[in-house]
Amino acid sequence: MRSLKDAQLGAFTFFASALPHDVCGSNGLPLTPNSIKILGRFQILKTITHPRLCQYVDISRGKHERLIVVAEHYENCLSIFQKPENAPR
Repeated sequence: MRSLKDAQLGAFTFFASALPHDVCGSNGLPLTPNSIKILGRFQILKTITHPRLCQYVDISRGKHERLIVVAEHYENCLSIFQKPENAPR
């Protein structure tokens, strides 16, 4: 992972939709919870690096389909770096 420099770490949480408790797949086995599916798909997001993108750092699964995502966070937004429309180029 690259150095954070002027970035901070931020965390946000969300809930994956829960599956009904008594549902099985067509093969008779229990279905994989949505939070587990998201956890697996998230791993590819951690590998994406670009100098103009915030990087995802980690994801954690809690109780009741809760997911906690940790990512880089910057106080500034891109709009302060944009040139005004009337400025000479």
